[in-house]
Amino acid sequence: MNDVFQHRRQISFRRNFRYLSRAFNDQFIGFLFIAVTLLGYEYIHSLSTVKNGYWLILPLLIISVFGLFFGDLTTYLQTADQVFLIANFPDLERQLKYSLFRSLLFSFAIQTMLNIILLPMMLKVSGWWFAFCYYLFSLFVKLLLLILKYNKMVQKQKINWPYAINLELRRVNRINLFFNFFTDVKEIKHDNRPTRIWDFVLNKLQRYNKSYHWILFTRYFFRSRQFMLTMIATTILGMLLTASLPSLVAATIAAIFILFAIAYQLKPIFSHYAQHRIARIYPQDSEKQLADFQLLATKIFSPIVLLLLICLLFGHQSTAVSISFLIIGLAAWLIVKGYLPRLVGFKYEIKK
Repeated sequence: MNDVFQHRRQISFRRNFRYLSRAFNDQFIGFLFIAVTLLGYEYIHSLSTVKNGYWLILPLLIISVFGLFFGDLTTYLQTADQVFLIANFPDLERQLKYSLFRSLLFSFAIQTMLNIILLPMMLKVSGWWFAFCYYLFSLFVKLLLLILKYNKMVQKQKINWPYAINLELRRVNRINLFFNFFTDVKEIKHDNRPTRIWDFVLNKLQRYNKSYHWILFTRYFFRSRQFMLTMIATTILGMLLTASLPSLVAATIAAIFILFAIAYQLKPIFSHYAQHRIARIYPQDSEKQLADFQLLATKIFSPIVLLLLICLLFGHQSTAVSISFLIIGLAAWLIVKGYLPRLVGFKYEIKK
């Protein structure tokens, strides 16, 4: 039993590490480091100008409640376990208790990091005693949630298999959805039925360009159910951040970060039809393929950038917004023209 679960933990670690290495590459880590540094400075500077900190209790509670969703109970249970592992309950229960212990340590580490980030806000509300009690309370709530899930899973010397398997599937699916924001995750099962909601846009885009890859790219983007939901959710998140963040610098960085996230979401389109029979029989010019992909990215980026700029102007009505307009526009151009070819591996393919 120990070897079985140890093997599953190793497989899960290698898989997550592989997707993390794809998502957080050198360029993205560099941008993330700069963004975290500037946002941290704006965070401390904004709190230093606040005189009455009691209004910070509401955003503090909202962020803390949102942070409770990170660090779930990890069991590594699979559907076949209810048939093959049910006869060995004591060893299985021992492994589940060990998984609960590991999950608690991981969750406590996440809560500790979150409370360190929120520490300036806590000190602005009250003082060190409030921050310490708030930290202990957050650990207690997370401990209570994990124990309740464990007790619901293990009941009276038996396993609640439907709940246990569904709990693990939902945990893995949340991780996959997070990775899917940055890279193509093959484990996510998408609905194969095409959607025709965006056919009016698709028909207009295909009128003036009859290129082979342009037709495939646009049909895959607007007909597939994989992209539109995450694209809309990412855009709405960017609009909320640019309109609600108090600092213009922080709002500008958030808008650029959203553009990077959208670029990562577009990445699977470039190589989706690489193994298609028509693509293998009738090979196309790689330069033209990249040009059509960049054209699609330009068409997608244009309304998103416009919405972000409108929200930025709505949230920060000052003349300095014009500088942010130029920075966001330049960032969008650099992502489409310079970063997307490197992201999809086009330059490396040319070298080969």
